[in-house]
Amino acid sequence: MQMLVTDCILAKMKKLIVLCAVVFMVSCKTTIPKKKTSAFSLSDNWLLKKVSFVDPNIFEKTILFNDATNQCFKDSRWYFNAKGAVGTYSINDLYCSIGKREISYRFLKIDEKTGYAHIVLNTQSKAGTAKDYRIKITELSSTSMQWHYVIYIKNKRHTINLLFEKV
Repeated sequence: MQMLVTDCILAKMKKLIVLCAVVFMVSCKTTIPKKKTSAFSLSDNWLLKKVSFVDPNIFEKTILFNDATNQCFKDSRWYFNAKGAVGTYSINDLYCSIGKREISYRFLKIDEKTGYAHIVLNTQSKAGTAKDYRIKITELSSTSMQWHYVIYIKNKRHTINLLFEKV
């Protein structure tokens, strides 16, 4: 009889230990930070070092963000403020329409497979017309950031690669 009671207590203790272990593993899994691109890591000052087509055989001159040509954006300065998800960019090429432009942005999603973040960048033209642009952030570190931005030239889809460096 005593042996039966001891076996029953041991069985219940084993179940309790297994249950505690499962709860512990689940709680540990949810506390592990996922690799996400956040508005905080986007915030700061950035210099756009390189603007190029992903397809190496294309050298078209095209308008980006309904503002200036792709050549004008090289060496432009960007500022992102995570608090209000707002910022600015400044065109600095003397052969272009120089000056500071206001922007806003919002994060859409993070692709779980690739880790890429998708944002919507809102810009305003000189005429005051606002327009949204979907951007894929393909790289974001403490010193560099890379965007892919899809445009259409002569009804063909092309991807622009924008490579930023933190300043």
